Amino acid sequence: MSLFGKSRKKILVVEDEPDIAEGLDARLGLADYDVIIAPDGKSGVEKARAEKPDLVVLDIMLPKIDGFEVCRIIKSEAGTKHIPVLMLTSLSMMGDVERAFDVGANDYLSKPFTNERLLAKVKSLLKLE
Repeated sequence: MSLFGKSRKKILVVEDEPDIAEGLDARLGLADYDVIIAPDGKSGVEKARAEKPDLVVLDIMLPKIDGFEVCRIIKSEAGTKHIPVLMLTSLSMMGDVERAFDVGANDYLSKPFTNERLLAKVKSLLKLE
């Protein structure tokens, strides 16, 4: 709960690089979001199913299951298909962007990124809910 009694939005960050995951946790936490971290694709799918976050911030290059497949799974299951997905990656080839949208991503953010750009995309996607 925030100071004003409103429930805080929950964001699942699926990121295998500890420094990036910790940075996202700090940035989103300061913006008054509850953050859950998953270090690989398999645990990302499991946490999306169990936690039902308001948004998933998803890296593409992940161990166990890549981000494209994680997104496809989340978007294909009744309990999670409504959750917006922001793909976050250092891949920026046009084919990667198209593939991200093909598997159901709602938006795409390339690394490196600014806090302002990240938060703008997060706020925009949370309005879709």
